[in-house]
Amino acid sequence: MKVLRAIFLVVGILSAGIAIAAEGAAARAAIQSIAPLQQVHAFRRSALPGYFEGVIDGQMAYASEDGRYLLRGTVRDTTERVDLSEASMAKRRLQVLADLGQAQRVSFAPAAPKYRLTVFTDVDCPFCRRLHTQIDQYNALGIAIDYVFFPLSIHPGADRKSIAVWCAKDRQHAYSAAVMGQVVAGAGCDNPLARMRQAGSDIGVGQTPTAIAEDGTVIDGNVLMSPMRLLSKLKEISANSGSIPPATTEAGY
Repeated sequence: MKVLRAIFLVVGILSAGIAIAAEGAAARAAIQSIAPLQQVHAFRRSALPGYFEGVIDGQMAYASEDGRYLLRGTVRDTTERVDLSEASMAKRRLQVLADLGQAQRVSFAPAAPKYRLTVFTDVDCPFCRRLHTQIDQYNALGIAIDYVFFPLSIHPGADRKSIAVWCAKDRQHAYSAAVMGQVVAGAGCDNPLARMRQAGSDIGVGQTPTAIAEDGTVIDGNVLMSPMRLLSKLKEISANSGSIPPATTEAGY
């Protein structure tokens, strides 16, 4: 009997997923039209009545069930005063970062961090350099900084430097040297640079540093550059954790 119940449960879940996919085919096609060569992620029925939503080209998009109407941008619930687009994107960011994995980062952390921040960085980025000059202050406040490489096209050679840092015996020392403009020598090795860059693109990272908190929130750049303001913001996020409303039924992130 238990086996039969398990089978019925699995069949029910699969059937629901197939039904959602079939029901939203026109909406998915409309969202896909934004960037035909890219994949639509996190496709599901939206909290916006009569619409489906998905992430494409690193941004939220919405399409009516029949695919006739296509929206891009911010959708707010004015009654609940919730940014529905940001709530969905926060979930997507967390999923992408979870898939990337903690091991695919260069971490600077205190012994017992109270907060963690993922920062997409470019070793040739002036603001990334400025951020890193304060790394001891962040750590002293209990904030761990996990760097993910996202070399920008405007910085030729930044990808090569990122690989050199990753392949170094002491990645922390190598990163600190590279971001300060010092040459980090070394042979190449198997590295996750392509995965890091793809992760950033999938969640709409377009500049560095881009910092993402543990709830998926993108931290304002001015706040990020001030250790005390950042601490205050992370405390606020921690206090409000769980306030982002759950998403409606979806096929999966």
